[in-house]
Amino acid sequence: MKPINPNSFNTPSACCGENLFVLKSGFSTEDNRYKFELKSDGTGKIYYSDFSDDSEDFLHEADVKALAGEIKKAVRSEISLQSERNELENAEIESIREETASEMLEEFFWEEINGMLEDPFFRSFYDDSEWGEELSCERGTAAEFEAFLELCVLTERELGSADDYLLVEAETECEEAGLSDCSYHTERLEELVGIACKYFKPSGFRYDYNDGCYDRFSGYSTSSESICISFEECSKTPAREKMNAMIKLKDKLAEMKVPSEIIQRLTAF
Repeated sequence: MKPINPNSFNTPSACCGENLFVLKSGFSTEDNRYKFELKSDGTGKIYYSDFSDDSEDFLHEADVKALAGEIKKAVRSEISLQSERNELENAEIESIREETASEMLEEFFWEEINGMLEDPFFRSFYDDSEWGEELSCERGTAAEFEAFLELCVLTERELGSADDYLLVEAETECEEAGLSDCSYHTERLEELVGIACKYFKPSGFRYDYNDGCYDRFSGYSTSSESICISFEECSKTPAREKMNAMIKLKDKLAEMKVPSEIIQRLTAF
């Protein structure tokens, strides 16, 4: 076999017209894979299927010719490196060429193109770590926050039905932490929840599907993470345990530096 000359290979998925340079590749979302192209005239297109009319046009500011040069350089380097270890068949060379170009172009799409698309832009297959944030507390832990809320419910003078619940939502960029509109409500519980949220400072969010496109951000709505305390078990708690819970609540409120007159009011049967 003749020695490999990396310079003999052109940039994959690229084509040139007289005045136009085009790069073509694809990207994967959580649910599908799409083809796209970048043109040196500042335009691009995303294809949803094999039908050309089933597509989306977009504008970009990428230097397509420079990007093609970077890809070509990376392809040459990888071919040269692997050819030093083993003799490469033509099929292997083609595979290196396609894989390198595909990886670089898909990375470029997510980093430089996707965020610039008109809303709604695409959800990445790799962005699960950024697709929400578990409930956590700036002070203390989520478990301690939940335990405090359980004390608040246990020490209520009169609970609603066993089917009721206390629902507390965490803080997000748009909403403050506090009692949910869907929650069972009393003035005392609302005040205690306010004290707890100010002390623990819970935060967290998730994205809930809203009947839109699975692959697009507009298909989802942001919601606060929450803690739900069911009344079913609390309604069966003996009076002695309720008294012990009240003592614990007093101690915890004191630790939280709540004024003594407020503690007396909130913990008086």
